[in-house]
Amino acid sequence: MTLKKFVSMMFALTLVLAIGCGKGQEAKSNEEEGEDDQAGQTASAGNTAGTTAPAATAAAAPVSADAATINGTVKLVGTAPKMAALQMAADPYCQSQHPNGVDANDEEVVVGSAGELANVIVYIKNAPAGPTPTTSALIDQKGCKYHPHVQVVQVNQPIEIKNSDATLHNIHAMPNINSQFNEGQPVQGMTSTKKFDKVEMTPFRIKCDVHGWMKSYMAVLPHPYWGVSQMNGTFTIANLPPGTYTIVAWHEKYGAQEQNITVGAKEQKQVAFTFKG
Repeated sequence: MTLKKFVSMMFALTLVLAIGCGKGQEAKSNEEEGEDDQAGQTASAGNTAGTTAPAATAAAAPVSADAATINGTVKLVGTAPKMAALQMAADPYCQSQHPNGVDANDEEVVVGSAGELANVIVYIKNAPAGPTPTTSALIDQKGCKYHPHVQVVQVNQPIEIKNSDATLHNIHAMPNINSQFNEGQPVQGMTSTKKFDKVEMTPFRIKCDVHGWMKSYMAVLPHPYWGVSQMNGTFTIANLPPGTYTIVAWHEKYGAQEQNITVGAKEQKQVAFTFKG
């Protein structure tokens, strides 16, 4: 073999190896980049503390052209008990959220000057089932209190639990029919989502195991025919199909009352409940 042919062969071999190595490095680089992207996505997916999931679109509830509406009032007769101030000194952060004790009273009985009773859950006991909402109900831990104080959700409706405070909360739901849960939220902005898969019409207590004064109540219904009395004692139950029903009013201190009602097509029905103090 001549020297010229030998040099040509070596040059060709070197070129082939260079090309091969270059492709290998490029493939390795792409593979590493892909691993980095996947790692970043995994970390992002796991880092959900402090974020809130986008609200889902609510299921369209069927509304009959003959649907009736119940408008009602709830009042307390007698002397309303004076609500004690919540003792928050054990957690300086909680106390700092209520300067001079503002908005730091127990909410067991919230009553207006004319006896208007708030936070009464009013629902139809024997109404037809309705579609499960896809929008989440919200329990917000803010100012070391639960917002709202009483609430109704539907079976399998998502429930977003949020810690708006810069202190540890531990939300402990204590249903009697559904499964309980007990979950700590140590970081401000944390959220988690729960749901209850069974009907539980008698409201159950939700408490914080860190702050003993924190409490709220929740009922789980199979339908959307319910209301909660406002500060003026009023409530509304809309889109109710005509029929004969039992309507229940429940208060955390004064218990439950029932009335039988019949609503006709497109009727605006007036209902009143009175609790004795």
